[in-house]
Amino acid sequence: RRVDAGRPATLRARRRLADAAHEALAADPDRSLPELAADLGVSAHHLSRIFRAAAGHTLSRHRMRLRARAALERLAGGERSLARLAADLGFADQSHLCRVVRSETGHTPSALRRALA
Repeated sequence: RRVDAGRPATLRARRRLADAAHEALAADPDRSLPELAADLGVSAHHLSRIFRAAAGHTLSRHRMRLRARAALERLAGGERSLARLAADLGFADQSHLCRVVRSETGHTPSALRRALA
């Protein structure tokens, strides 16, 4: 197990950076890592490292989770077309949407839509 290193002020600064990245991605999940890092005033490598250490998963994984959550909200709202949903949310195609939602929830979007109906 890894030991936390650094001073308490450093740990707080890292936590603030990770929280700022969470907020920025919640506002705009399609923001690229270099854009996000530039907006937060750090290097992309540093942001990626700090975010993973604080959140326990990578920025790209977090971004996919946000997209999956948006897909679930739209399915609950009555969205019928998975292909349109995938295109609107930035997935490569419908099968990519299905793989991501299934990996996050354990169920396919169709099964979730039936359960929510």
